[in-house]
Amino acid sequence: MFENERIIQLGHKFQIWYLKLLTVYAPEEGKIEQSEEFYEALQDQIDKISKNDYIVVTGVYNARVGNIPIDGILGTNGEISTKSNGHKLKEFASVNELKITNTFFRHKEIHKMTWSARGYRSIIDYILTNNKLSRLVNDTKLFMVYDVTTDYYLLISQIRLSQKWYTFTKRSLGQEEIFRVHL
Repeated sequence: MFENERIIQLGHKFQIWYLKLLTVYAPEEGKIEQSEEFYEALQDQIDKISKNDYIVVTGVYNARVGNIPIDGILGTNGEISTKSNGHKLKEFASVNELKITNTFFRHKEIHKMTWSARGYRSIIDYILTNNKLSRLVNDTKLFMVYDVTTDYYLLISQIRLSQKWYTFTKRSLGQEEIFRVHL
């Protein structure tokens, strides 16, 4: 579901569980009014989601959250510095009990920095999960693709799904499953 130019939501049903995926693109550092509007719209979307659902909020937050731990929210494997967008992201994660998964897994610096340009590198992309799903996250790190010309690197999370998440059904030949995504 298209919320606005900065937030897209996708839902998928696994038997009796729902997975809600929100993809975001937050305003750049220093755009205070736009950041406030963004986090209000994001909070509205989170409030509409059932607390029983599995939630992933991922994307470019243009935030630097630091590495001072917050129990269950922020780990020690982030960058050293913190900026104002980082404080907003930490507050949003704390209020909604979302875990910033990038900061909980130890990796080499090259596998943590999600943005690189003009001689600078930083972690500005994050994957957040609710407590229900965070127990299933095995790892979050970069997937380095060298033949793509962009300042950003792909951030991935490895999530362990048990058999209860999906079932296999026999399909007759010629039956296709079609997914439509409108961006």
